[in-house]
Amino acid sequence: MHMALIARIWLISLTAFAVPCIAQSGETSPYSPSFFLSSYQVEWDSSVGTTHTNYTINSPVLKNSANSIANNATQGLSIGLPENFAIGVTELYVYPVVTNPLNPNAATLGFKNPALSGSKIWGLDTSSLFKISGSVQPNTGVKAGLTTYNFGATGIFIGSDDWIASLGVNETVNDGGDGGTATVVATVSKKISAYILNASIGAARFPSILMSTGYVTTSYGYSGTLELSSQILDQAWLGINYSIGSTTNSYTQNFMLIPFNNRTLYNLAGISLKVLF
Repeated sequence: MHMALIARIWLISLTAFAVPCIAQSGETSPYSPSFFLSSYQVEWDSSVGTTHTNYTINSPVLKNSANSIANNATQGLSIGLPENFAIGVTELYVYPVVTNPLNPNAATLGFKNPALSGSKIWGLDTSSLFKISGSVQPNTGVKAGLTTYNFGATGIFIGSDDWIASLGVNETVNDGGDGGTATVVATVSKKISAYILNASIGAARFPSILMSTGYVTTSYGYSGTLELSSQILDQAWLGINYSIGSTTNSYTQNFMLIPFNNRTLYNLAGISLKVLF
């Protein structure tokens, strides 16, 4: 049922892409890296997607690989404030279609606690912008009582011929004592006729973790995303996106010092809608 619903949403979205917007506003698209809400302007974000994940374990005592599939739905609401500030809230719902008991970080069914965010931008009237952002999300479902904090800074550069580039760095920490995850994301954006094409690549460094049962070494993850968007109504934009990524880590358990090499590969196809008020 859920897969059929996702398929129907994809069909409706592709049809909307094929029909050009007759009355386009002069507003910057919320899909552009240089977009920022004006004072008391409201943005509603909605998205659905399907994630396919392959999790592989390779060790002297266990070799196995299995897949999982999960549908995701996100709703978000943001408002611009004076002095180029903005605040927002985002909620995520996950529906596992195929589960993988091997993966300890697999998505679980249900709503996740909302993430509260805030940001500020400088240089809106120039070709070089700088933005800082932060968010907090309690009880993420990964670990009971765990609160996750994210802090980021992004430089945005507006070039000629509708080219935009951005480079962002983020640090994610939690109050569970698991250290911090550092992420770097580079994005190139180009307006092509009535469409905006965004291409992003990212790299993340996950900290080493000492547990009562063993030790996880420092690990790394890589990702890439393509996103195509277009204005479909006066104050509404539609986007489709595809992402791929991978992470690897090595866990050595205390008993007999058995090493486990774990690899996660994922791909995500999604549709999103952004509406301004």
